[in-house]
Amino acid sequence: MRCSSFPLLLGLFLLLTPLTSTSVASANVGSPVAGAGRDSLKAGMEAPTFVMRDLVSDEPFYLRDFTGKVLRENWKKKERHVVVLSFWATWCQPCRIEIPILTKMAAEFKDKPVKFFLVNTMEETTEDSVRIAYKSRGYTLPSLIDPSNRYQSVYTVRGLPMLVVVDKFGMVRKVNRGYHEKFDIELRDLIAELLKEEAPPMTK
Repeated sequence: MRCSSFPLLLGLFLLLTPLTSTSVASANVGSPVAGAGRDSLKAGMEAPTFVMRDLVSDEPFYLRDFTGKVLRENWKKKERHVVVLSFWATWCQPCRIEIPILTKMAAEFKDKPVKFFLVNTMEETTEDSVRIAYKSRGYTLPSLIDPSNRYQSVYTVRGLPMLVVVDKFGMVRKVNRGYHEKFDIELRDLIAELLKEEAPPMTK
């Protein structure tokens, strides 16, 4: 009886095994853990909210202090800003070209509601070493720090530098993956246009 039942049981096991594997794989699609199954960040998507520490002051920075559908309640100055995020690391050579250009552009828009932030991520050294490199290179743009690479995953950063422009209503309007020659020309024009917007694009 046992011998005659074995082929039947084996057949049932082989039949059910692929179904079980497919179910597990499907369950992981879209999982927020480590960005599993997450689509690449693109223009037109809502920017993922976050809170990160400032590399130098250690103070928290909330994206919703400056942009989003609803600004953070504890932030008293309720002025919406265009936000430019530049993801960087100490080992990234193109970042050393992009950051000074962004610094110059930030000075051009210093009297406008625009915020430029560096975001240190995908790092291969200690936080103290990052801080030393940041200061020794003369960087002055505020830099946030992502030591666990949590937001690298959320923002689907797969290489550096990566530039993300968020409008005053929390929507991603531009994503540059890698360094783009003369990117500042297009970025300057885009910021100028976004500053004029009084409502999210979908509600105009």
